[in-house]
Amino acid sequence: MDRSVARVGAWAGVISVIGIFGYHIALMIIAGQRVSGTTNVAAITAYYQNQMIAVLGVGMFLVVTAVFIFVVALRETLSTTPWTRFLATIALAAVIAEMAVNLTGIAAQMALVLTARSGGDVLGFFRFWDTLYNSGAYALEATWVAAFGLAIREVGGFPRWLPAFSFATAVLLAINVSAIWVGIPDAATLPSALFLGIWFAATSLGLARFNVPVATAAAATTMNA
Repeated sequence: MDRSVARVGAWAGVISVIGIFGYHIALMIIAGQRVSGTTNVAAITAYYQNQMIAVLGVGMFLVVTAVFIFVVALRETLSTTPWTRFLATIALAAVIAEMAVNLTGIAAQMALVLTARSGGDVLGFFRFWDTLYNSGAYALEATWVAAFGLAIREVGGFPRWLPAFSFATAVLLAINVSAIWVGIPDAATLPSALFLGIWFAATSLGLARFNVPVATAAAATTMNA
């Protein structure tokens, strides 16, 4: 495989993690702790009356492009055997589904801003967004992180601890699926976000360092012995 594909994927991964975390950090600074898992109409309305929530959402629409470039490059890089190709393709499918969910979620938040500022009823719309974005999306996220983690075990250049870290990240993300249903505070989901950010950074580093598959490297070593 042309190593330039991995290099492009590495840069796209860096842009993705900067864009995603920049969005959430800016959102917290400007609007405060987001509301989730609640039916308190006053709290929902107060939060979504901030116009900047909608403005920041526009930027996230653009970040999705970088995420797609990153995951396609990662899928191509990891497809060194039929098994790793299978796992990486599962991951790619889950990412595509999640990005559709996330785009819908971001658009819903922007619509919530308009609804809250115009005095409309926000509760039903908010519960749709909360269920989609803060529950369903996590299931897809856990799937692609775990699948990529399994595939990474067979490929050289990636940090050796990354497969195990991928599973830990996937577990945290899977737990988040139930957060709004069992009453886990929204702030308690932040560790999974931190783990995911580290995962993006480590995987981007692995793409930048990508050279040859583990099996190929081992065969070369045996021949030279």
